[in-house]
Amino acid sequence: MSQPQRTWNHEYQRYLETHYDTVHQRHYRKHYVEGEGWVFFDWLTRPDSGYAAQSLGAGFIGQGPAIQGTYNPVNAQPDAHYETLDSTYFVRHKEFFQEGKVFSILFTEPLGSTAAATSYNDSVSLVKLGGQVYTQVRRFIVVRQKREFCFALPIFTYSGKGTKKSGVVVREHAIAYAYGSTPTLLPGEYPLEKDPICIVMTAPANERGSTLSPSSRIYFGIHHPIQYNVKVKDLGYVLPEHVPQLTAYWRNELQVDTTGQGPEVAAEAAEQYLADD
Repeated sequence: MSQPQRTWNHEYQRYLETHYDTVHQRHYRKHYVEGEGWVFFDWLTRPDSGYAAQSLGAGFIGQGPAIQGTYNPVNAQPDAHYETLDSTYFVRHKEFFQEGKVFSILFTEPLGSTAAATSYNDSVSLVKLGGQVYTQVRRFIVVRQKREFCFALPIFTYSGKGTKKSGVVVREHAIAYAYGSTPTLLPGEYPLEKDPICIVMTAPANERGSTLSPSSRIYFGIHHPIQYNVKVKDLGYVLPEHVPQLTAYWRNELQVDTTGQGPEVAAEAAEQYLADD
């Protein structure tokens, strides 16, 4: 049997080997990881899948609502690039949104409003903030940087239940754990197919968002286009050697033509956030 040919890939800046999986009847690629050898990288699109003609620009399976900011640098007011409720949230330069960057976004609603931050968050239990607005925090990981926006995956705890939450599709998730800690399943949680992803947390220890709950799970079944004028808080970054695996998992989910987790499951997934009066 001939050895697989190794070719240099300019997009991913690495050598890749192409193999064929007889069980799934699909080609896949491997890449070299120091200390592990040649390991799985991604599945190659089936020629007849209908996805081969799709670019990585828009229209994927699993694309969620776009998240747009209100900051306009042309007609900006003083301090308009900061979040008034929490100044650690502010507009960043495009280069901030590198693959693997972890950040959070505040979504606020006027008191008494029933409007949703996104189309599937209308049942989120929001925390009253200062008697005037409700606010929720959502965390994301960048998986692709574009010219005017990035694609990012959400990190959910599912109210501390992890993938035990009813309706969650286990195979679409991976454990997110902080550098220096050990990734663990919750009691009664089924093993996850995807390997855990390590995140180096950089937020100061006395700030909210500086730690990861043991129930934190990266959801690969949906990604959001997030514009660069959104006010975000820097939480950290994925360990560099884990970034290729993170993006490979994301690309693979784009090619899974199945009915996965329903949007209503994420409706209660956002973390609650309480600010001082």
